[in-house]
Amino acid sequence: MLIVKPIQDKTEQERFCVDCEAEFDPDALCYGAWVDGILVGICQFRLASGGAHITDLSPAKGTDDLDALFIMGRQTMNFIDLHGVHECWLDAKVDPDFALKLGFTKRDGKLWADLAGFFDEPCAHGKAGSPR
Repeated sequence: MLIVKPIQDKTEQERFCVDCEAEFDPDALCYGAWVDGILVGICQFRLASGGAHITDLSPAKGTDDLDALFIMGRQTMNFIDLHGVHECWLDAKVDPDFALKLGFTKRDGKLWADLAGFFDEPCAHGKAGSPR
């Protein structure tokens, strides 16, 4: 079973970043994804008045669960939107096709998503269906 939940303890966040080969950002918010109790990835992000930045969307070493990363990425985007921030940039190093499936497009050379109304029809953004 997939579980995506916030990582609120900074010591845990730092440890999970090591497991996912991501640079720990103590000022970032963070989600983790587990499948059957095994960490499969993390997502670090920052909220700001000018927009949000997803800085890491990283799988854990030895895992390759794109479905879990997709769901965690969309959960992060939904959290950002629910907090009144509707512009989001994907700064994380991810496959460009995967970024498009999440709903990001190129804007001024960067991956960007307009989250205003995004979750009213999430399948209308990017390519619907499985992230594979």
